[in-house]
Amino acid sequence: MTSLFFEWYFLEIPAQIKKIWGNYLWFFPRYFALADLGRDFLAPWKGLVFRREKNGLDFGDIFSALFGNAMSRILGAIMRSFFLIIGLGTELVAFAAGILAYAVWLVLIPAIFYCFWKGIALSL
Repeated sequence: MTSLFFEWYFLEIPAQIKKIWGNYLWFFPRYFALADLGRDFLAPWKGLVFRREKNGLDFGDIFSALFGNAMSRILGAIMRSFFLIIGLGTELVAFAAGILAYAVWLVLIPAIFYCFWKGIALSL
């Protein structure tokens, strides 16, 4: 009976924790689309592209298109940076939570025995 408990406690449950932890680590990069955000980092925000409206050499029109496209790309980079930071932070929290889950699970049995013996010692 005790061998079944130790098999469950030290083999089955850590495997389940690893599986759940892996699911979270798989999910969050896809939820925040981290690969897409990194690939399209300098793309214009929401595809907003400014085109020249006049033919020929009109410096005001050229400057307007260049400035508008630069601002659209800068805004896109700022927003993508914000979401990349949130996504990577969430991934880091999920990683730390998995390590914490393993640590809590492994410390739980010694803590139960310690509390049991401490309770007996205090009751005597």
